[in-house]
Amino acid sequence: MNIIEYQKNAERTCPDLGREEYDQLHMAMGASTEANELLDVYKKWFAYGKEIDLVNVKEEIFDCMWYLVNLCRMLDINLEEGMENNIAKLRKRFPEKFDKEHAINRNLDAERKILEG
Repeated sequence: MNIIEYQKNAERTCPDLGREEYDQLHMAMGASTEANELLDVYKKWFAYGKEIDLVNVKEEIFDCMWYLVNLCRMLDINLEEGMENNIAKLRKRFPEKFDKEHAINRNLDAERKILEG
């Protein structure tokens, strides 16, 4: 399944709360909740020595994705274009590969121009 097919299938199970803003807020809050559930897996590994459950990690990653692709649909954000812009921005920020210097000293104006198209 590609990302566009996934988005179409994810829409089928997306609730309608009666207001566009409520639906968007629901998706944003849900993505945050799922990201925190993912973080909790790693917190328990780091702080308590609990084994990482990869099945649960995958579940939380894709629960988060479900919310994000639905939010993109609601905001009319083209997923493929957004992914391409994200990579173009990162290429601008890190011309060769990740390094701390470029991570700290970013050219935000140049990155913004890429994101604006």
